[in-house]
Amino acid sequence: MSLFGTLNTGASGLGVSSTSMSVIGDNIANINTTGFKGTRASFADLVPNGIGGLNGQNQLGGGAGLASTMTLFGQGSVSSSDSALDMAISGKGFFQVADGANNYYTRDGAFYMDSDGYVTTASGLKLQGYNAFDGDLTSRISDLRIDTAPTDPSATEAVTLDLNLPVHTEDDDGNYGSVLSSATLDGATETWDDLEGTDYLHSTSTTIYDDYGVAHDVVIYFEQTSESEWDYKVVTAASELDPTADPDGDGYVTELMEGTLTFDGSELDSIDQTWTSTDPWANGSTSTFDLELGIDSSGEDTDGEITMTGSSFSATNVSQDGYASGQVSSVNIDDDGQIIASYSNGEEEVLGQVALATFAAESYLSRAGNNLFKSTPDSGEGVMGAAGVGGRGAVSGYALEGSNVELEDQFVSMIQSQRSYQANARVVSTANDTLQELVNLV
Repeated sequence: MSLFGTLNTGASGLGVSSTSMSVIGDNIANINTTGFKGTRASFADLVPNGIGGLNGQNQLGGGAGLASTMTLFGQGSVSSSDSALDMAISGKGFFQVADGANNYYTRDGAFYMDSDGYVTTASGLKLQGYNAFDGDLTSRISDLRIDTAPTDPSATEAVTLDLNLPVHTEDDDGNYGSVLSSATLDGATETWDDLEGTDYLHSTSTTIYDDYGVAHDVVIYFEQTSESEWDYKVVTAASELDPTADPDGDGYVTELMEGTLTFDGSELDSIDQTWTSTDPWANGSTSTFDLELGIDSSGEDTDGEITMTGSSFSATNVSQDGYASGQVSSVNIDDDGQIIASYSNGEEEVLGQVALATFAAESYLSRAGNNLFKSTPDSGEGVMGAAGVGGRGAVSGYALEGSNVELEDQFVSMIQSQRSYQANARVVSTANDTLQELVNLV
């Protein structure tokens, strides 16, 4: 009877060795699979048989059987890629993808954008996340869709200046200059050449945008009029407002805005500012803008800073807040999983955010093929949230996570399983030969 038991024991050893080889073979086959998580087989001894003996009841082992196969969710190596929608998770968490009825989870971050703008897997499952509207993220998780439409233009509302005006003294005629005060900047009288004035006249320029996103070049002139006051004018080419104003290209200019700066020592003390032009831009836009120089006409602080010192004229910052319409030029994904578009007009906008799922017991997830996992009662449902929050890992763009299978470890396990299989085969062969001798004796 014990010889038949030996056959069964040897056969069970062959079975577990075969199972171990199957697990190793699956791991090696997927060593180049993106986001693959290797599996480890665990074995246990079978319930022993009770047998009698001289010293009473004894137990005789019955062999081995498969206890479980466990997915190992260790981090795989992260490598760079050339696709903006390739993502890798560094740390805990899974991408959630859905087919409309079922949710699946994956570490494979190779995503694509379909014709409707949805971010999908190669098999068409839609990535889940927070969509954005006008740059603001929603709080509801849904199919993640990227809007690559051009941005609308935005008219310039403020031009901000940081500059220093040099202190001048009166000239022999008892004044500080008369270029601006004598100029009639109505589009038909003065030219750019007329504004090339005295040592008391200083200027800086910038580009502003109207309601339609059309760019206009403007120049801001400053002229000292007393020890503590400076006049300024904002000027543009006359043709920017009236295309017929300069048919011969003489360079006629038009005033848009004027004002006076009053200083207390080197600090700006007060300001007045008036938009003087009554004509719309050539395309019909009536947009205007403010100059932000440190304070407004009521004395309240604004952006910008104007000083008056003995140093030379210098403009350290000239900026404005308008922009033309822009096309998406590139897409990047930050550590929080936010998808950020850069536009040809220099603007950036958040288009959405990837959500990650974590589980109370991820080792109990069920493999569903195609690099997918499904939740089970033992794993619990996925808890969704932004990357980097609640123990979730960071998301890297232009990157993919490789398999976490180490080939060297698999080769070692393969040799061990092979030796185990050979030894168990020898047990079965020996037990069979012994039974054959027993039959021959009978």
